[in-house]
Amino acid sequence: MNQKRVGQILKEAREEKKLTVKDVSKDTNIAIKYIVALETEDYSQFPAETFALGFLKNYGSYLKLDNAMLMNLYRGEQIEEAQAPLEELTKPTTTTYIDKNQIVTGISIVLILIAAYIAYLSFADNSGISEDQLTEDIPKVDNTENGIPNTVQFVNQSLPEGSSVPFILTEDRGVSFSVSNQQCKIFIKSVQEGRTEDKNKAEIGFNLFPEKGIYYFKTMVGEEVILNPRIPELGNLRRDIRIYTQAVTEKSAKILVTLGQEREGVNAKPVGDVPIQVTLFFNKNSYVEFVIDGQLGERGIVASGETKALEARDRLEVKVGDGGAVEMIQNGKERVVLGKPGKLVKKIFVRTQNPYDSTQSVIKELGE
Repeated sequence: MNQKRVGQILKEAREEKKLTVKDVSKDTNIAIKYIVALETEDYSQFPAETFALGFLKNYGSYLKLDNAMLMNLYRGEQIEEAQAPLEELTKPTTTTYIDKNQIVTGISIVLILIAAYIAYLSFADNSGISEDQLTEDIPKVDNTENGIPNTVQFVNQSLPEGSSVPFILTEDRGVSFSVSNQQCKIFIKSVQEGRTEDKNKAEIGFNLFPEKGIYYFKTMVGEEVILNPRIPELGNLRRDIRIYTQAVTEKSAKILVTLGQEREGVNAKPVGDVPIQVTLFFNKNSYVEFVIDGQLGERGIVASGETKALEARDRLEVKVGDGGAVEMIQNGKERVVLGKPGKLVKKIFVRTQNPYDSTQSVIKELGE
């Protein structure tokens, strides 16, 4: 199975033919910045996706690559990184015959419902919303509290063990990811242009929730920065994070992120109180969403065979698109199937005071 990404395939094919980026630009009339953008997968450089697809096809044809394979790989990568709504991903596919009158009636009903929903959002008083309704929404965090510019929007990306994952950072897009159940955010603050593109220097910001400050560092192509708890601002970081810079353009940076070894003693449990602990075992691919102490920990597709160990201090929310695809162990209890096959399952665990011992707490599942 080919694990290479689109950019890596293009770059290796070009280098195998002993061609420089300038050679390709001259032969194809594609600007150098777009060639570099394709090889670094920085699609934000293109005005629209149609441009990116057009240049990708031209470049693939020039290198004599299989364009159908490239297109499928590109679309697969975009789907993997997309922030698709949970309802859309978990909605069953059905085939039903309806006539034209039913279609018109259906469209009218949908338009009325949309109008009513917009009016509700405009005038509803949030104080009347139940807790279950509130947890259906993705938690919103005011970035200004942590010194992160409000102009930066964050996409969530998983960081599997033993893998290096490329993150593309732009002026308005950062990446949010979870490390040993600690929520991390990384974004680009600015770029200092050098005499040549490989001399550009990016200033990167890193935030570790719930810390308020931002740790900033500068990096350029070919440099590796290691974030570790020996850095004063990152004293609570549970493991090293290696960041290798692959490309820096005028308004973006592509970095390769790898997890280091977990710090010794990270699994030590606090005396007296036990945190909320949930381990999920995936028997099939399934969409998931984890909210850990109010912070979105991960959202996306988890592959069959993977295991997710989650830990929260006060509250843990778990959503799974296919309840029958996942088994769960919660705080040492018996291993159980999370829910019915093909059904959306939501679990909320909270830590509350033990009614029989005010010095201790207990883990409860809401709805029990």
